Amino acid sequence: MELSVELLLETLQEQFSVSDYHIETGCPLLGRPLLYAPGESVRPGQVYLTTQPAAPLCRQDLCTIYLEGAAPKRSGGSWICLHVSMATAFNAVQQIFDHFDQWEERLEQIIMRHGTIQDLLNTAHELLQNPLMVVGMDFTLIAQAGEEDLPAEQRIFDPEADSMELFNALEQDEIYQEMQRSLEPFLYPAHIMGWRSWNVNITSRGYNTHRLILAETSRSLHASDGWLLSRLVPYVGYLLEWAQDPSQSDNSLHGLFHRILSDRTADYIEMSRQLSRLDWREEDTYFCLVFKVTYLDKKKLAANVICSHIEKNYHYSCSFLYQEDIVTFFDATKEGKGLDEIAGEMKYFIRESFLKAGYSRAMQGHGNLRRQYVQACIALDVGSRIKPYLWIHHFNNVVFPYLLEQSTRRLPGYMVSHEGLLALQQHDRLQHTEYMKTLRVYLDQNLNAMQTAKELFIHRSTFLYRLEKIKEILDSHLDDPDELVYLSLSFRLLDTEQKKQDSKR
Repeated sequence: MELSVELLLETLQEQFSVSDYHIETGCPLLGRPLLYAPGESVRPGQVYLTTQPAAPLCRQDLCTIYLEGAAPKRSGGSWICLHVSMATAFNAVQQIFDHFDQWEERLEQIIMRHGTIQDLLNTAHELLQNPLMVVGMDFTLIAQAGEEDLPAEQRIFDPEADSMELFNALEQDEIYQEMQRSLEPFLYPAHIMGWRSWNVNITSRGYNTHRLILAETSRSLHASDGWLLSRLVPYVGYLLEWAQDPSQSDNSLHGLFHRILSDRTADYIEMSRQLSRLDWREEDTYFCLVFKVTYLDKKKLAANVICSHIEKNYHYSCSFLYQEDIVTFFDATKEGKGLDEIAGEMKYFIRESFLKAGYSRAMQGHGNLRRQYVQACIALDVGSRIKPYLWIHHFNNVVFPYLLEQSTRRLPGYMVSHEGLLALQQHDRLQHTEYMKTLRVYLDQNLNAMQTAKELFIHRSTFLYRLEKIKEILDSHLDDPDELVYLSLSFRLLDTEQKKQDSKR
């Protein structure tokens, strides 16, 4: 294992009194020590030991250890001065390389025997001493070692910790955003999390998906710690790539709901039985909530943290990621709260987390769970388009606009509207009459002639004259309830069509 010059220096400082040193930026990783003899050519990327000042060794691509009072004649390159004998220094440097070689061999053995990320962190913790964590970019804690050294209030990644406000603050922090993009070890200050930490991002398929964190507690962090983390990252990344998530098994509550949404061929009677076995009973009332992230990058979406936060505050909920949305089902019966009460409690969390949300109706039983998910998606989709300034949308508030949209999916509004109404529209255009407005007010006033005349500011006899003309053009007595509903709907369809045309201008 090649070592960084910073790690070599810090390890030597633990054993000897270093009288002087210089670390050159960009010094390559170093191989095992060699003894320098004057006149010999030197190789880059090596540690050389010498007892005499030697100008040829002052190079940027190697490190020289000067012994027994020797010092470089001129600056340049990386060098360390020790007041010990050649034999003592040579053996010490060899032992340093042996120590880190053995550490890396232990990491490789964990991989070979199909060990876990926890095994890797435990082994690394023996060397680094301070708490180690593997955390997803969504703040999900994957594994940790040495967490007992962190005060309880600073264990922000623990599943039991309610850290949503802190995570939202981190997402807005410029230093944190810089750290998320970093390709090198990043030393994060203590001003938000309460402790300094070295952070190294773990990449999968071109994206930073996780982060390896070393927290500063009893031992102060060193420059070499970031480099050691970077040596650990490939091993952690390998296990992350192949790790299985046991919580998403088909028999878990999350697995059952995922199958209900994704598998249209699933046996819903059997699904209902399995839900009942998990105490989500057929006689209970359920509703669905779907979240859409607005301002956060999907690669940084705190999906699992949001799900954990909801399930922690609502014990009879099931929250999971499905098709890049966050889906939550609530058992309102067991929660002892209705949809409106839970929605009222959730509104501040939704707004402060920069989420958009859609609610289904509350319905009894398991038979409509998938349809309730569809309702919530419709509420989110239609509501976000017709009222984009709102954070939360309920299905009941978007049903009519949804029906209008569905009516015109294959044909424009004017082609499915009442044909007589189109004739009436044409008559107004050619004769400069107001029959369309008159009929609309008449329908809105539930066929009350007196109230309609009042709304139009015309005499009742004038209205009755217009009404007869309208009936004549429509070829209708306006006494069929179905036709009256059709005419009211046609007005809305024509309005929708006009809005579309206006938006294109």
